[in-house]
Amino acid sequence: MSSLGRWLNLPEKENTMEIKIIEMDDTYTHIALAGRLDVIGAGEIENKFVGFVVARKKNAVVDLSGVSFMGSMGIRVVISAAKALGLESKILILLNPQPLVKEVLDASGIGTLIAIMDDETAAVQKARS
Repeated sequence: MSSLGRWLNLPEKENTMEIKIIEMDDTYTHIALAGRLDVIGAGEIENKFVGFVVARKKNAVVDLSGVSFMGSMGIRVVISAAKALGLESKILILLNPQPLVKEVLDASGIGTLIAIMDDETAAVQKARS
């Protein structure tokens, strides 16, 4: 199943998060997030995010280049997904976080649990292996 470039818009709000499916196949899931991953944003996307990333039980690449802010609830969503995938011996890779988001991820120590990569080709290759 491949759905390239399809944006799933959630209800119109100032803080609306968006999920874009880059690729879904038999080996991995690649999605992109855009918006503010704060309390409101995390609440908006959590169910769809879990459906695309966790329920498929495949390795996943999550492009964060469109995420302008990540708060504690966004970190919780990402860690929960990574732990759930880990139970299936699968991995979650965070790709291209913006500098502010990268600072938050580094400060949280999430990099010890989840791979954070800047090279899309390498991230996809790792997810497909």
